[in-house]
Amino acid sequence: MRYILHDHIGSANHGCEALVRTVSKLLGPGRTVLLSEAPEEDARYGVARPLVVQDVRPARSDVIRKSSPAFWSAYLRLKLLNDYTPLDVLPYRAALQTLTRDDILVSIGGDVYCYEDMQKHIRLHNLARRYAGGSILLGCSIEPKLLRSKALLRDLTAFDRITARETQTLHALQSAGLRNVSFCPDSAFLLEPRGAEIPEVFQPHNTVGINVSPLLLRRARNAKLIWGNLIALIGTILRTTDSAVALIPHAVQNGNDDRDPLKELYAAFQDSGRVCLIKDQSASQLKSIIALCSSFIGARTHAVIAAYSSGVPTLALGYSVKAKGLAEDIFGVDTPYVLPIENIANETAVTRRWIRLRIHAPEITETLRAKTAAYEDALKAFRRTLQEGKDGKTARNAASAVL
Repeated sequence: MRYILHDHIGSANHGCEALVRTVSKLLGPGRTVLLSEAPEEDARYGVARPLVVQDVRPARSDVIRKSSPAFWSAYLRLKLLNDYTPLDVLPYRAALQTLTRDDILVSIGGDVYCYEDMQKHIRLHNLARRYAGGSILLGCSIEPKLLRSKALLRDLTAFDRITARETQTLHALQSAGLRNVSFCPDSAFLLEPRGAEIPEVFQPHNTVGINVSPLLLRRARNAKLIWGNLIALIGTILRTTDSAVALIPHAVQNGNDDRDPLKELYAAFQDSGRVCLIKDQSASQLKSIIALCSSFIGARTHAVIAAYSSGVPTLALGYSVKAKGLAEDIFGVDTPYVLPIENIANETAVTRRWIRLRIHAPEITETLRAKTAAYEDALKAFRRTLQEGKDGKTARNAASAVL
């Protein structure tokens, strides 16, 4: 029996990398296959071993033959119905056709239902299930309003087991009538830090970490207002404290590169001598840097999880159930710890929340450490369940046995 990890876009998104590393650890020893859209990225950051990595990218002329019925069916749907998803899924066929009924599909893309290409993943899941014996969706976050979609509900119902990484999603799925769902913390809470390259400007335990994503700015109603908040925050830190500021990218893929906005922030303050731009490194190395921050403001979910799991007081710049649900599960409320970008009305909003983090830092750290310990225990129990389910059962029964 093999685990087949899929819904992975590549490790240059270090949240995806963190999931590959920690999910494969949860699955334990044995053969695990990673279906990757960017295997060269997985090799670059050192996650290719001991996994078997299979390339599922498009532009394989031997796979997508324009004379094939599958191509023409997909092409006609594009032209007649403006439905691009069959063509998007077509390149996966060759990889999926190597699966057997002894394989368990494990979707590690917990965010795939949060973005515009949701239909592609629904179609991909339906195709993949034709070949494998069981399927699991791990660590999902889903906006409750999306559950009005019948296509999404059919997809979710078809999984043998689903885990939600926060209880807002759990309750939404249960309210929608799903009975194959349970709670399990995001596996990235288990990510182990590794030695990193840190600039001289960085002051361990006296540096404010900041992560901003292009996606955050694209989704903001007023990107200039978000930018004004970040400028005001860094100015306040430099003016009122002796702390350094570290600008930390957590995804560096083409078209979705955190370094683009962070370079602009760095240019605005580089003459201060107290602001540094962290170079791209692996998820484990970035976590070790985040762990040395005195506080953290982050847009990327897994950058925030790296801070949470390191006990660093954190403000999430949120735009979805992911940020709100995670914070509410940890602190009991999300309001002081998540700043939805649609609620930002002036240029001091982020600064005021950061000041609160500083004032309440000791109790926030204590809460984070206690919750992380509880999450680690839950994930270890999950690992035992996976191993027990794998032994002596069919793939479908093993998948259904998860929690």
